[in-house]
Amino acid sequence: MKLPFIPEDAPYTGDQKSWLKGFLAGMQSAKALATSKSGALTAHQSDVTPIVDILFGTQTGNAEGLAMDAAAVARAQGFQANVQGLDDISMDTFSSMKNVIITIATYGEGEMPDNASLFWESLNSSSMPRLSDMKFGVLGLGDTGYDEFCQAGKLIDMRLEQLGAHRLVDRLDCDVDYEDIASDWINKTIPLTNDGKSKPIVVTDEKLANVKSIWNRKNPYPATLRVNKLLSGEQSLKEIRHFEIDLGDSGITYDTGDALNIMPINDDELVKSILLRLNLSSELVLVGEDKTLADLLKYKYEISTPSRNFIAAIEVQAGDDLLSHVLNNGDKQALADYLWTKDVLDLLNLNQDIKFTGSEFVGLLKPLQHRAYSISSSPKKHVGSVHLTVASVRWNSNEREHLGVCSTFLADRVDVDEKVGIFVSPNKAFRIPDNNDSPMIMVGPGTGIAPFRAFLEERHCIGAEGKNWLFFGDQTRSSDYIYEEELAALKDSGVLSRLDLAFSRDQDEKIYVQHKMSEHGEDLFEWLQNGGYFYVCGDATRMAKDVDQALCDIASKWGNLTADQAREYVNNLKREKRYLRDVY
Repeated sequence: MKLPFIPEDAPYTGDQKSWLKGFLAGMQSAKALATSKSGALTAHQSDVTPIVDILFGTQTGNAEGLAMDAAAVARAQGFQANVQGLDDISMDTFSSMKNVIITIATYGEGEMPDNASLFWESLNSSSMPRLSDMKFGVLGLGDTGYDEFCQAGKLIDMRLEQLGAHRLVDRLDCDVDYEDIASDWINKTIPLTNDGKSKPIVVTDEKLANVKSIWNRKNPYPATLRVNKLLSGEQSLKEIRHFEIDLGDSGITYDTGDALNIMPINDDELVKSILLRLNLSSELVLVGEDKTLADLLKYKYEISTPSRNFIAAIEVQAGDDLLSHVLNNGDKQALADYLWTKDVLDLLNLNQDIKFTGSEFVGLLKPLQHRAYSISSSPKKHVGSVHLTVASVRWNSNEREHLGVCSTFLADRVDVDEKVGIFVSPNKAFRIPDNNDSPMIMVGPGTGIAPFRAFLEERHCIGAEGKNWLFFGDQTRSSDYIYEEELAALKDSGVLSRLDLAFSRDQDEKIYVQHKMSEHGEDLFEWLQNGGYFYVCGDATRMAKDVDQALCDIASKWGNLTADQAREYVNNLKREKRYLRDVY
């Protein structure tokens, strides 16, 4: 979900975490562990080993990463740790669990992440049995920049209590800088899952080692930008760019479907304007800091997106009746409308009498966060390189130009052959089918095409025989048809079996990707019936919801189903991991 005034350029909900491919083995279930030929745990040993079920709900991988961290801690202490996604377990299985840790990120405005939505529906149903024998702990991830901070974790924690389950420890609600406090919570909680009757057995299987990349948010890899190419045409109302970044000697690996995180640097002109407005010296060094105030604002703090604390502090001094009204009445939509197009400097300029000392001002800001972008390349085709497809965000308001924090950092302030800090966030819930013969249907308008460019390259490289169908669209064909030549080549080679285009402004009546889906609904439903996978990437607020409804309508019409049956059909696609989304 994007903050209202820089919609295409806000960070994902929650922080991003990275771990290497070798750690996938940690996802083994208890059954797999018990029967593993490597001998980590035998069936007899598991009878006396304390068991903890670690479940995760994730949209972009952070909560899954914490679940893996918890499993590594548990196994190091001699516990049997079973890690699963929330939608991978039945309610019967869940009801039988005794010791449960749930790590869950909040998506959008208080919504459950995709891989927890069906679990939540079942957990919240009136038919859910009592869970009197369960002990649990909930670790929530979120961002205090959003009204419904950690709402998904709060809802699950409250519902488990209503069902009679007992807390091992109080719920932890984490903001974007969550690593240290989450680690402390995990180390505190794991020992509490042992009832004292079981004997810990140290797990020595090397496959369960918690192997992580050394490159992360706190230690990004200084990669070299090799290509910065404008994709959109001169008449386009957008500025979409293609970037290629050299992975050098980093050892960084990635899979199609993953996200690349960029550590931005704030715009010098915005830093100067804020310091001038507050009458503060750029050379001022605050108590406890080793950098000048100008450097803090450039490298360390968010100075575009206003924090909730900053907004509240501004309201006290601004004397702005409208701001006071929307804040005091708790009208979230009215506040969003008020903040639309406004950044930190805009709020400072509401009243020239607004004043803050350097320490006061910095204390109201949030740390500068990375921005995550869907990777648009296959590592098999582009060895040692990673590609991004990014829309540069620019707008004019209050008689000055505003810039998206990271998109224009890449576009304007990093020259080719200069360095940019990066790290990868795996997204194992957004992958091409394991079966190379399975059909793929991809819906990705605008920059939503990014992961599907990677998917098509990957399938081409591995010689997958499955059919591939892409729905792409934007405003005009003449200026917004990005990667046109590449798509034409993929179509000519047979890699791209079908390509349907929707350019909304090329005719009087606007046509979007969901309209093209409906137009070819019979064929689309046939592909699904033949084992097809359905993917969506792009805007979560409107596009993804419209596509979801179109999919239900297609299932209803061509499957001869009622509306409720069609919804259940779509839910079954989700359960089977054949309906996958990368939305923001």
